[in-house]
Amino acid sequence: MMYSKFLTPAIFSAEESTIQLHIQSFWAGYTKCIYLALGLSGIGLYLKSYQLLTDKLLVFTLATLALLFLGQMLLSFSFMLKNLGLALLGSFCSLALATGFTSVLFLFQGWWGSGILITLTAPLAAVSLLILIGFILQQGFNRRRKQRFFLLCNLLIPFGVLLLLGTVAFFKSKV
Repeated sequence: MMYSKFLTPAIFSAEESTIQLHIQSFWAGYTKCIYLALGLSGIGLYLKSYQLLTDKLLVFTLATLALLFLGQMLLSFSFMLKNLGLALLGSFCSLALATGFTSVLFLFQGWWGSGILITLTAPLAAVSLLILIGFILQQGFNRRRKQRFFLLCNLLIPFGVLLLLGTVAFFKSKV
């Protein structure tokens, strides 16, 4: 039986290019789910700030984003075993994003423990963002298109959205 480079058995003796195509299409769909949740969190933030409806959409999308980034943390290990450094960077940044969106959710809702969660999450997010930016500036643009897409679209842009949501949540909680 043939085995692919990703430690998964080749299904029905499919070629490696076919498996790579399936993995790439899965990552593209996963990225679309992340961006859909990011867009819905913007709509939920709008609805919460103008109190048009309840804040259930914002709570749902922030919880969904946290779960999506926890899933991305696990998927980056299983799909990127060819480059262990990139897999570690992706999972570390995904963990920071998952905990960051969870702390923003706690801060928006005013739940108990939001201060503790932010105190734990902020250094993790800051360190992982600095490592990610340094990695991209050092060698990120020498990578293949798929790896650049993962670094920029699945990690760096959600960090920007997390920073924006965190800033808005911080100022709304202080007012």
